[in-house]
Amino acid sequence: MKGSIALILVLIVLGMAGCAKVVGPYYLEQEKYADGIEILGEHLQENPDDASSAYYVGRYYLALDKPEQGLPYLEKAVSLEPDNADYVFWTGVGYWATLDFEREEAAYKQTLRLNPEHISANLYLGHGYVDRGEWTKALAQYDKVVALDKYNPEALYNRAVALGGLGRTSEEIAAWKKFLEYYPDGSLAMEATVQLNLQGNFLYRNFIIGKRNVTLKSMTFKPGTTSLDVDSRASLNVLSAMMLANEQLSLHIVSFQQGDAERAKVNAKAVRDAILRGHSDIDPSRLLLSWFGTIESIDYGKKTFTLERSVKFVTEVQ
Repeated sequence: MKGSIALILVLIVLGMAGCAKVVGPYYLEQEKYADGIEILGEHLQENPDDASSAYYVGRYYLALDKPEQGLPYLEKAVSLEPDNADYVFWTGVGYWATLDFEREEAAYKQTLRLNPEHISANLYLGHGYVDRGEWTKALAQYDKVVALDKYNPEALYNRAVALGGLGRTSEEIAAWKKFLEYYPDGSLAMEATVQLNLQGNFLYRNFIIGKRNVTLKSMTFKPGTTSLDVDSRASLNVLSAMMLANEQLSLHIVSFQQGDAERAKVNAKAVRDAILRGHSDIDPSRLLLSWFGTIESIDYGKKTFTLERSVKFVTEVQ
């Protein structure tokens, strides 16, 4: 009974508003896709020329991973309002979901004719170029996105991919560093770190901390000192927080300094002290130290890299 009353009230609101723009976004944001289909589907039957109702019903079906059912609604919305860039764009997403890549690309290009600054259309068009190895075109699209949205994570990440595809190694490395500067956490950060390391750059490294794979800024010291720089201390704050959250976690700090074991020892202690600083709840016995007066050798598939001065972390759950 309550559900029927709610439906009637929503339909009254829709009737007063004359379109789905009032409630359409709500069901998307709340992930109540089936409810949205029921309510706006009913409204669309009574108002077949309401483009926004058709659009949102199509979006709900896409969100439910039912693109074959959603596409007709999205296409109906475009037929009713052909100059609406968002409606055209989402037909492209629908075509992608149904593996119709030719129509997908055409939809994104049409979106950009209507609105050249449509970020998602520029971005997704770039993704299509990446899939086909058209690196120059992909890079141009991602550059457009970054010009419109400086911190767009997908554009920053895939821009580095495109530069790698073009063989522009120094620019690729700079692009990975830029991405990691803005987004040092998560699965994309881990993959960006792998790609950076494969180019022989170890400014960032992935470590298994407890049961998690974590990206950390490499330990670097101020020239001629054992003082860690600001970014390194920030990474150690991540480790401190993890150790505070998991009292069973022990951390093994392994330091390397080619030809100078004593300096390696001092560096290991400096890292331990930085982790403990301000965290009296962490038992120092949970931070084990090892040091070597040699290079660190790192194997990546068929590649082997060497670092003259480095610190790595090995962890175990007791």
